[in-house]
Amino acid sequence: MHHSRRELERPELSQSATVPAHSAEVPAWRLSFLYAALFFELGINLPFFPVWLRSHALSDAAIGIIVAAPFYLRLVANPLVAALADRRGRLGEAVAVCAVVVALASTLLPVADGFTSILVVVVAIAFAQGPLIALTDALTLANLASVSGRLHRYGGIRLWGSIAFALANIGAGVLLVWLPDSAIALFLIGAAVVVAAAAIAVAHVSRQAAPTVRATAPAPIERAALVRILLIVAGAALIQASHGLVYTFSTLHWQEKGLSSAAIGTLWALGVVAEVGFFALLHRLLSAGIGAGTLLAVGGASAALRWLGMAADPANVVLVPLQALHALSFGATHAGSVLLLAQLAPSDKRAQVQGWLAAAWAGLMAAFISLSGTVMPLWGQGTYIVMAAAAGVGLALVIAVLAATPRRR
Repeated sequence: MHHSRRELERPELSQSATVPAHSAEVPAWRLSFLYAALFFELGINLPFFPVWLRSHALSDAAIGIIVAAPFYLRLVANPLVAALADRRGRLGEAVAVCAVVVALASTLLPVADGFTSILVVVVAIAFAQGPLIALTDALTLANLASVSGRLHRYGGIRLWGSIAFALANIGAGVLLVWLPDSAIALFLIGAAVVVAAAAIAVAHVSRQAAPTVRATAPAPIERAALVRILLIVAGAALIQASHGLVYTFSTLHWQEKGLSSAAIGTLWALGVVAEVGFFALLHRLLSAGIGAGTLLAVGGASAALRWLGMAADPANVVLVPLQALHALSFGATHAGSVLLLAQLAPSDKRAQVQGWLAAAWAGLMAAFISLSGTVMPLWGQGTYIVMAAAAGVGLALVIAVLAATPRRR
């Protein structure tokens, strides 16, 4: 599969891509609700699951192992499940099966007690939960690609996930003022059930529109295209994983600087609001001719700039624009990478390629979090220089792919 640089920059899929059998016509509102359900669960899980673990009298080391385990597991689960979904030609059904497994496994959380039993349950959940967002991205892009130019609508669908994430942060936090920490497990079960219901509804529509199963194995990706894909996966994963330090240690550092909980919460909310704003504007950006490659490059440059600013341990007022850069460091990187990979990948390999990206991001994120925990006591805020370097390397890989692709006049 050969692409000109112009094709890589366009928001539409290249003309060489065909719409696969699994790109059924699923209404945008169903996909939006699925994203909202997925990220609502994540909005409970990320900030509050460690609190639930602490309520079981686990040590910091044990909590670290349990929290890191899903990231490492995604290195195996994401490519494996995504490849199977592509081979079967049933993205909608793959999303539904994974979501149901997560819901069923989550019901074991209230009865799990002790490090070993909790780790086993978390691993069972993570194996099915890890591929969900990558599969949903692949399904959404395949559906939008069924009509030329509709990839512009990705941002309008994806933003509901960011909105739901913020609402979950706030809602669960408020409820836990009155409820015991044990209620977190019930929150996660309820959220997982909603995800399963949304996924089943999407799969039902997808199955009606695409009743056939691919009979032949998909052809391998051409070598030149594979090299471009792997470079973009590596570059985007480095940029996204460079957020590991701010995700893990920023709150602790801001507390040490004397910021109140309200101020810290406002800074986190600012990043989410900026992210939502970016996805709301994505349609206009793509319509104006700003391509996926450009978005990814801007995301990498913004991440490097953001971490260099954080390395200077800036005054509190400077934290506001640095947090607002999340719109680009995360939002532009995410949108640019998934859209660009959708253009580069053959139609029968899109889920697999998105799975590669999710696996690479998860593995690097886990590594960077572990590295940060070791380096932070020595370098303090200077550790952000390492994150800036990682984002810079990712940006260089992206630019190398774009520069090596000739423009078609």
